[in-house]
Amino acid sequence: METLEHLHHLIRKSAHLGEYFLFGLLVFRGFRGGRPGWTTEWAVRAVAVAAGWAALDELHQAFVPSRSPSMMDVMIDTCGAIAGQIVLAGVLLLRSRLARGAGDVDSTHRIV
Repeated sequence: METLEHLHHLIRKSAHLGEYFLFGLLVFRGFRGGRPGWTTEWAVRAVAVAAGWAALDELHQAFVPSRSPSMMDVMIDTCGAIAGQIVLAGVLLLRSRLARGAGDVDSTHRIV
């Protein structure tokens, strides 16, 4: 029974990570709009929005009788959003380098 509870806990925390990974990517896409590439500014904004949303969600849970807030969940959610930005930057950088032969990051931290 203890193993099952541990597995259930691991699945729930992994879901937090995955949900905010995707949420961070979608928020980034909103900040980017129709512009190409990746910038540090857009990524930081996306992570800030995801972290704020995670904190508000946990605050909301404080008022739901069957739920309880968890700062650990906020941290896991924020890590998911950060991981999304790191993976996205890596994918876009790799794609850029493959397309241009030796693409670089310019001085504004924009992947070109």
